[in-house]
Amino acid sequence: MDEPNVVSGVADDAKKDKRPFGAFRRTRDERSVTSGGSSASQARPGKRSRRGATATSHSELGEKLIAGVPARIMRPRLVFISCLIAICALGLLMVYSASSVEALKEEGSSWHYVFRQAIFMVIGFSAFAVIGTRKIIPWQAFRTRFVTSVWWAVVALLVIVLAVGAGGETWGASRWIPLGFFNLQPAELAKPAVIVYAANILAAYYDDGTLDTSSFLFYLLLCVGVPAVLIFAEPDLGTTIIIVATVFAMAYICGISYRLIAGAFVLMVLAGIILAVASPYRFARLLVFLDPWSDPYGDGFQATVAIMAFASGGPFGRGIGNATMKYYYLPEAHNDYILAIIGEELGFVGMAIFVAVFLAMIAAGFYIARRSPTLHGQLVAAGCSFVLLIQFIINSFGILGLLPMTGKPLPFVSYGGSSVLTSLILAGFIFRVSVESNVQTSADRRRASFHVMAAGNVEEDSGVGDPMPRGRGGLRVYEGGAPSLPDRPRGPRPRGARNVRASERMPRPGGYQRVDLGGGASERLRSRDARPRVDYGGIAGNPRPRRSGESGRGDGRGRTGRSRYDR
Repeated sequence: MDEPNVVSGVADDAKKDKRPFGAFRRTRDERSVTSGGSSASQARPGKRSRRGATATSHSELGEKLIAGVPARIMRPRLVFISCLIAICALGLLMVYSASSVEALKEEGSSWHYVFRQAIFMVIGFSAFAVIGTRKIIPWQAFRTRFVTSVWWAVVALLVIVLAVGAGGETWGASRWIPLGFFNLQPAELAKPAVIVYAANILAAYYDDGTLDTSSFLFYLLLCVGVPAVLIFAEPDLGTTIIIVATVFAMAYICGISYRLIAGAFVLMVLAGIILAVASPYRFARLLVFLDPWSDPYGDGFQATVAIMAFASGGPFGRGIGNATMKYYYLPEAHNDYILAIIGEELGFVGMAIFVAVFLAMIAAGFYIARRSPTLHGQLVAAGCSFVLLIQFIINSFGILGLLPMTGKPLPFVSYGGSSVLTSLILAGFIFRVSVESNVQTSADRRRASFHVMAAGNVEEDSGVGDPMPRGRGGLRVYEGGAPSLPDRPRGPRPRGARNVRASERMPRPGGYQRVDLGGGASERLRSRDARPRVDYGGIAGNPRPRRSGESGRGDGRGRTGRSRYDR
C-alpha cells in the first residue's frame, strides 16, 4: 500500500472538492482555477489552523532567557518536567504502599511490584531521552516512512494479540502478549503510533497541501480505523474511545467544522449506548454506574469499596501506608484502583494537590503545543496531551462513580509495564516538540551575522563610492568575517600621521561589509504589525520555505558552535 507523501510532492487536486471541513475550504482564486478545467496538478498553499504559530515572537528584542532559551519556551518545559518527575515519584511510592501486602503474601517480598515498576520507569525514561534528544533521532524522521513502519508493526502486534493473546481467563479480555518477564499490551503502544501518523496526515493536508481530499480521508480512516477495530475486538472499548477521541480533537485543532463535531458526538453517544446494551458485561457496568449500591457484593463491589476508601480518608487521610482497603478488600488496588488508595492515605487535600499537579502538567503540554512553530508539532504535542488527559478523566471519574469504569490505568501512577512505558513515550514527544520550538529564524541568522564596532578617526571607504563620514567615536554595523584591518604597530602614533583610509588597507578574505541602514531614523523604523516574512528552513521537510523551523546546528553560514537554539 502506498502511503501519503508527507515530506514532498504535489497534490493532484484538479477536481472540485467540497470539503466537509469549514475552516479550510479553498480560496476563491483556487476555485476559479480548478473550475476552468485545468488538469495541471497544483499544490495548495498552507492553510491556517485554529492554533496560530508564534515562532516569530522570539525574534523580538529584550526577550527574557532561561538557561539561554527563550522564557516563553523554557517555562512550560520546566513545569512539564517538574510535574512529570513529581507524579512518577508519587506513583512509585503509592505502588509500594498499595501492593506491599499482596506482594508479601503472593511473591514473598513486599518490594516485588515496586521494583518491577521502577524497572519499567527506567526503560520508559530511556525512551523519553531517545525521543526527546535531537542528536539521536532527527525530527524529520517522524515525518517519513519510519512512522509508517512503526504503525504497521503495531498493527501486526494487534493481530497477534487476537490470535495468541492472554488474559481472557482472568480479566475477560485477551489484551496481552506474554513475553516471559512481562506481558506486552499492544493497545497501549498503538496510542503514540496513531497520534504521530495522524499528525503527519493532517499536516500534509492542512499545512503542506500535498494530499487531496479523497486521499486525506482514506489515509486518516485507515490510520485510525484499523487499530480501533482490532483493539475493540479484544475487546477494549476504553482504549478505542481514547484513540478515536484524541484524533478527533486533533482534527478540531486543524479546523474541522462545528456541525461535524456535533454530528460525530451524537453518533459516538448512540454507538456507546448500543454497545453497552448489546454486551452483558458492559450493560452490568452501566447499571453499576447508575446505582453501585444495588449489588454491593456482586458487580458493584469494587465501586462501593472505592467510594468507602475515599470517604474513610477524610480531609487529610490516614497517612502513607495506613490504608485499610488494600488488605484484600479492594481488588487491583495497585493497578486500576490506585487512586482510591491515594484518596484514603492522602485525604481530600492530598488528592486535590495530586490532581492540581497532573492538570498543571497537562496544561504545560498544551502550552508547549501552542508555542510550536509548525502545525505538525502542535498536533503531536496536543494529541499526546489529550491522550493523557482523557485517560486520567476516564480512570478518576470511573473510580469516583462519575463515569462507567472501563479498566484504564492511571497514567504514570498505576502499576503496569506497557502503561508506564507508553505514558513516558507520550511525554517524550511533548518534550521533543518543546525542544523543536526553539527554532532559529532567518531574522535571527541575519542578526547573528552583524557586528557592532567602535569607529575612531578613520575615514572609511565602503567600496561603492560613498566614503563613510569622518568623525571621532561612534558605532558602525558590519556583516561578515574578520575585519580587513592591518596589524597596527604597538606604541604611540607619531605626530602628524594621517588617518588610514579603508581603501588603502591591505585586503583580506572574508572582510566586513558595511550594512546600509538607510537615510534617516524614521525611514529605518517600521510599525509593529509590519513584520518581515520568516523563513523556517525546512524542519518538516517541506520542499519550499514554509512554516517549518530550522532545528539543526549552525546558522546556514558554516558555523557549528552551539547557540540557544540547540537547547
